[in-house]
Amino acid sequence: MTQFFKIAMVAALAVLLSGCFGRVQPIYNAEANPVPVKLQETSLDNIGTIIQTSAINRGWVISDAQPGKMKATLHNRTHVAVIEISYTKTSYSINYVSSVDLLYDGANIHRSYNKWIRTLQNDINKNMNVAALSA
Repeated sequence: MTQFFKIAMVAALAVLLSGCFGRVQPIYNAEANPVPVKLQETSLDNIGTIIQTSAINRGWVISDAQPGKMKATLHNRTHVAVIEISYTKTSYSINYVSSVDLLYDGANIHRSYNKWIRTLQNDINKNMNVAALSA
């Protein structure tokens, strides 16, 4: 019975420690994502509205919006992420601006930030593709 207990404790410790590592990853910026060709025929404002709606639906707060560029902020418990989304009729990019409580060290950031950016990127792509189908 003690042999089983020792093995169980080692396994539990290994699982606990594995969760502590890998919290930070290289920062992910979604660079030069293409806008669907059919959507490129619409106005820049239309593309901006799709991006803005996608971000708002994910909980991002849009501020400082101007043609071709907007700033978005996400508050998640004690974490805050600020990004800049720049866009043209042919592509868009999501870039890191600043953060609070996300372990940013100049090159790496908490893995949750990267997850939020990839999720936003996927939503923007999906909504652009839906808009392109009806254009």
